[in-house]
Amino acid sequence: MAGKNHNPSIARKILRDIKDGYSPESLLTEVDRLSDPYYASLGLIYIATSLSPKSPKSKKIFAKAFVNANRVNQNWRRLELLIEISKRLKKIEDGELKNIQYKKIFEIVITEKKKDINNFLIKNVKNFPIEQLDSILEKTVKLKGYEFDSSKAVIRAWIVTTDINPLISILSKLDGELRIKLLGYLHLQLFKAKISISPSPLELALESSLSEEMLRYLVRISSTPADLDLIELKISKHNPEKSLPILIAIIAHSDRNKWHDHSHDYVSKAEKILQTISVSEYKTKLENKLRTAVDRLSAPPIKQSKPVTPLESISSKGKHTLGLYNTYGGNWNHPHFKAVFKASNLCSAFDLDLALIGFPEISTNNLIKEIKKEMRLSNEGYISELIFKDRFRFFSEDIDESWAGSKVVTTANPDSTKLKIPSGKLCMIMGLGPKGLPKSYVENSNYHFEITGKNIAFETGTAMGAIAGNLSLM
Repeated sequence: MAGKNHNPSIARKILRDIKDGYSPESLLTEVDRLSDPYYASLGLIYIATSLSPKSPKSKKIFAKAFVNANRVNQNWRRLELLIEISKRLKKIEDGELKNIQYKKIFEIVITEKKKDINNFLIKNVKNFPIEQLDSILEKTVKLKGYEFDSSKAVIRAWIVTTDINPLISILSKLDGELRIKLLGYLHLQLFKAKISISPSPLELALESSLSEEMLRYLVRISSTPADLDLIELKISKHNPEKSLPILIAIIAHSDRNKWHDHSHDYVSKAEKILQTISVSEYKTKLENKLRTAVDRLSAPPIKQSKPVTPLESISSKGKHTLGLYNTYGGNWNHPHFKAVFKASNLCSAFDLDLALIGFPEISTNNLIKEIKKEMRLSNEGYISELIFKDRFRFFSEDIDESWAGSKVVTTANPDSTKLKIPSGKLCMIMGLGPKGLPKSYVENSNYHFEITGKNIAFETGTAMGAIAGNLSLM
């Protein structure tokens, strides 16, 4: 049982009481019981965001919340708190009040280490008001070492919410390769969003003096044959030795996208350019590269038939549940799919259900397809069997214990008062990646489990196998 002054419990009670209809202002006395500035800030945010926008106290409560946020010593906890605040602020209806609070968040974030600023913005800039994206972008383009990734996050947030012209204006004023890369990235995102503007960001990028590396980058982000035609027009003004390598890259990109007529047109142009180059080792090298590109065009796709490995039948119900808490950044990529693939095999082998917590959105059909592709499976994998038998579910922030079982977090540093395992169905939750579970998530959980008895941390794959094996024997 948590003590009367257990900070996480008090913060949760404040939120629960607000949902139950208590006056938010009446709960300020509960905040006075919070000794940890993390939970004091969170409690105040719960109250402030639940007040009427006309309440004269809301600004003071918000101000007090950010004073407490600044008092959180550990930078990872401070950033974790700001993430929670940024999500909570979305419910504020007063635009001016909302803007002020988000500015306060950014004022704190921008003082953190550059890597932490980058990670925060990649995940959370989408929560910020559209009116602030220009000032945020002006900071990210100067975030040395992380300027490209953090600015890409701002671009993604911008194009789905507001007018593109101010964004184009900011990017066009940048210097060097960052200008070209961000304009190119914007061009790609506009294509995905089916937004057309003139002149296009690609046309603006091509106005610069471009190195071979930047030209190759623009080839890679090209989304239509017309894009490649613009790049080909640009390089046609270069000398043959500089233009031909890029034209060969255009041929390859066109072929990968199955723009076959265009591919052959580019080949004809490349062959004519090759004839104008004097005999040399460099010409021979270009000739070989062009021949390779042409051979790929004419070669039929190789279809390798792989025998389908039948899946063993699995039980219709799991005894316990293995939970994976996503701490990887960004969208779905190979580490996500690999982890789910491993977990689905373990759950099928050890009669466990599988819960995924905090993963990016994806349909179950696409998840099956992507795991099959990423892991090069001949069948649909055991993830399909778990889904079919309702032994697999997604959860946004935390599990539903009525489906998954009693929550038990796995940690190499357990609280000795929380080591007693409850009876009945269990859901053991582990964090993916080197960060492990968020410390606040561990602290807020009533039951802890340490698998080695020696507080020795395992890497993700080893931990997953050990936890699944232990869980199956409980």
